[in-house]
Parts: sequence; structure tokens; C-alpha cells
Amino acid sequence: MSAYGVVIRDPGEGRDFAVGVDRVVVKGATAHEGDGFSVVEYEAAAGAPGPPLHLHRAFEECWYILEGEVDFSLGEEVRRVGPGGFVLVPRDAPHTFRVAGAAPARWLGIFSPANGLGLIEELGELLPADGPPDVDKVMALFARYQTEVLGGPIV
Repeated sequence: MSAYGVVIRDPGEGRDFAVGVDRVVVKGATAHEGDGFSVVEYEAAAGAPGPPLHLHRAFEECWYILEGEVDFSLGEEVRRVGPGGFVLVPRDAPHTFRVAGAAPARWLGIFSPANGLGLIEELGELLPADGPPDVDKVMALFARYQTEVLGGPIV
């Protein structure tokens, strides 16, 4: 951290963790989570399933695709988004995603307020890279973050 709390990260820098077979690097988060935001660099493996169709009641997220292609289910609509593409998911919007094709995808993700980051951090602790998660623990986690699961993946 530099003067005035400014955060500067070089490529590849940041606190990293796994979510199943995916990799997340936290680029920064504001200390005032009530009205702040957090930013991650997310690399999703090709062929791995995305989350079930869900919506967030307490935070919003947006994604800016850097590499690869991602199929987004936004309610009943499925859109393929590639490099330079942007997706904004407001509160209460049903969504899920899956990497399209044989290559991984990489994007910047922003959560507002910043505590939305906690959901994927804690999810990383529950999703093993080599097997199924404990569904009851995952559902309890989603409930704590006011995230409602609507069904299996659409994409």
C-alpha cells in the first residue's frame, strides 16, 4: 500500500486463491465495504462448469473480458462475450456463465459493494479442484451473502 492508501499492482501481483480449478487474483478492495468496490482478475478453466443460475440481492458485479470467450446466461438469454466485451449484472438479475471453447478465459471482475468479494473467497475454500463440494455448505454460504440459487446452469 502506498501513500493515502493508494494500491498499485504490477501484472500478476495481488493476493491469489483458487475457486475449484479457477484462479483469482485480488487486485484491490476498498476498506469501506458499504459503498466501496473490489476488483479481481479471474482466470476460468475451459470445460469446467460455471455456477448454477443465481442472483445476488446485496451486491452487483461487472466483468470485462480480457482473453477467451464466455457464454453468459442472463435470465433466458445466452450471450457469448469475448475480449473487450463487458457484462454488468445488477442486483436481482438471474445469471450464470461458462467458458466457451477449449481455451481458458480471463476477465476483470468488479464487485460493489466490496464485500461481494467475500462470496468467491469463501467459495474457494469450499470448492475442491478434484471433486464435488459439500452442497449444504455452499448453499449456506450463498444464503449468508444473500445469493439465491435458481437452478442448474443454463449454458
